[in-house]
Amino acid sequence: MVKTALLLALLIGLLACAESFGKRALHGSHSAEGRISSEERQGLVALFEATAGTHWRNHNGWMGPAGSECTWYGVQCESNASDTATVVDLNLLENNLHGRIPEAVGQLVHLESLVLYGNDLSGRLPGSLIQRCLSGLLWVTAEAPLLTDVSEIDYESAASALLCESHRVVLRSDTSAVLFTKRCRNATPKDRGTFCEVKKGRIWGGEFAMLAWTLEKNGYFALQAKYDRNVSDSVFVSSRVIRNGKKYEVVEYAGGGPLELWTIHRAIEGVSSSMEWSKAEVLPACPRWDKSQVPSSK
Repeated sequence: MVKTALLLALLIGLLACAESFGKRALHGSHSAEGRISSEERQGLVALFEATAGTHWRNHNGWMGPAGSECTWYGVQCESNASDTATVVDLNLLENNLHGRIPEAVGQLVHLESLVLYGNDLSGRLPGSLIQRCLSGLLWVTAEAPLLTDVSEIDYESAASALLCESHRVVLRSDTSAVLFTKRCRNATPKDRGTFCEVKKGRIWGGEFAMLAWTLEKNGYFALQAKYDRNVSDSVFVSSRVIRNGKKYEVVEYAGGGPLELWTIHRAIEGVSSSMEWSKAEVLPACPRWDKSQVPSSK
């Protein structure tokens, strides 16, 4: 199960920076001859010192003399002209890193792949690395809290005139995901009884970060709290997002919101519909935001 989870996490990393897909295979870089720049060496040294490098599971070669960096564990380089090299891949998967990724790692300006999944890291990656990822230049595989300040995305859609046309999905940065669907009991042709079907799943760090970045890019946190149209029998769509511990909520009725909100809704729906869900339990009624805690999928 652990190996399967790690494999899925690495594959989801492709989604985190989808434009980078195809540029390099997972371990597609190659060792190179030549010396990297002093700035790149400083970035690697800063990473080692900031994350308790002497306690890594594998730190072979690290902190060796100038010119040896491309032989350090997890470091892959490409040769340039004039016997110089650049760091293009850094893979420290499950290597017992502890601490925060220092800003100096952003000096690895030619980095194309960064794998940090499975370590004990806190804080956010340097902004320069996030921007490279968003531009399609860098592929990052890491837990969502290293990539975004958003910790929860809660989305609900309900038709005002239909008894069993509502669902709610809760996605969290810790990979847990819960789907609530209101179902009709249909015990008899006239039965109006309902129940709540609960399913659980996983959303990996890169995919959650993609959604969080979609919220940011489309100005979610500056939207109005409510959008509606003066029509009857339509659909309510509500979203609640927690960022840095603060809750943001936007409610839309009958498609009254701007294009940016439509884009956000379609992104959340798309991710949730593509996830693998397993049936967990049945409840008399689906929990509301203000009445009960959403169960964890763990």
